[in-house]
Amino acid sequence: VCVNGLWFTSLTLSLTTALIAVLTKQWIHQYMSFSQTGGPRERTQLRQSRADNFEAWNVPVIIGLLPVMMHVALGVFLAGLIIFLHTLSNPIMSAISVMAFIALCAYVASNLLPVFKASCPYITP
Repeated sequence: VCVNGLWFTSLTLSLTTALIAVLTKQWIHQYMSFSQTGGPRERTQLRQSRADNFEAWNVPVIIGLLPVMMHVALGVFLAGLIIFLHTLSNPIMSAISVMAFIALCAYVASNLLPVFKASCPYITP
C-alpha cells in the first residue's frame, strides 16, 4: 500500500506538472503574440499591461515551481522503487539505491556549488 501511494503520488505530480507546463506555454504564446493594430504607443501599452498582469498573477512563480514539482516526483518515485525492490531482491535494491544516491548527490551538489562559486553554471531552482 505504501509503495502504491508513493507511485501514485509521483504520477499525479508528474502529470500535474505536465498540465501546468502546457498551460503556461499557452499563456506565454498569447503573451508574445503582438497585435498589429494601433500605433507603437498602443502596442507598447498592451505589452506593458500584459507584463504587469503576468507579475500580478504570479506566472513567473508558477513557471519556477515546475522543476521543483518534477524533482519531488522523481524523489517520491525512487523512494517507492527502493521500498518495492527491498521486498523482491536485495542485490537489485542495492544497485538501484546506489544509483539513486549518486543522483541525489549530484542534485545536492548542483544546488550547493553556485552558493560557493558564483561562476558555476549548475543553477537549479
